[in-house]
Amino acid sequence: SSVYELPIGRKRQLFGNMNRALDGVAGGWQINGIYTFRTGTPSSASLSSGLASAEVNTGSSDRPDQIASAALSTHTLQEYFNTAAFVALPAGSYVFGNAGRDTIRGPSFANLDFSMFKNFMILERYKLQLRGEFFNIANHPNYGQPGTSFGTATFGTITALAGNANMRQVQIGLKLLF
Repeated sequence: SSVYELPIGRKRQLFGNMNRALDGVAGGWQINGIYTFRTGTPSSASLSSGLASAEVNTGSSDRPDQIASAALSTHTLQEYFNTAAFVALPAGSYVFGNAGRDTIRGPSFANLDFSMFKNFMILERYKLQLRGEFFNIANHPNYGQPGTSFGTATFGTITALAGNANMRQVQIGLKLLF
């Protein structure tokens, strides 16, 4: 997070002796930013239906066998990880698959929120603040996790945006501080 009051205007470092009218336009600005960057969340492949977990009541889902790395050099929304790296267990099998826990890494998340505030001094006790707030200013899409249930149509496919990701949003507000 960052907050920076621009040093421009009356009683400030730059143009500290500017007249009131010009200070009303150019002085008293503040810029803010919130930057969020994180790597993808790990996930595990699971079977859409499993016999071994039901038989021994482990409380978890079965996993398929993994025969190669799940990583791909190029990701697409239709195939975010190497789906060919996973194979089904033998029919009627009561064994657990060998796919490890958290072998699939989801997409990363990057977001920049930005705001600009302009403060107008009305009286010594009262200040009016004009606010412009820009959420996801870069309009960067952040995708949700790929489907990890082996044997389903969405296995390896990303079908949604991340839960707290939105496309760019802009709002303007006026605030009276006293």
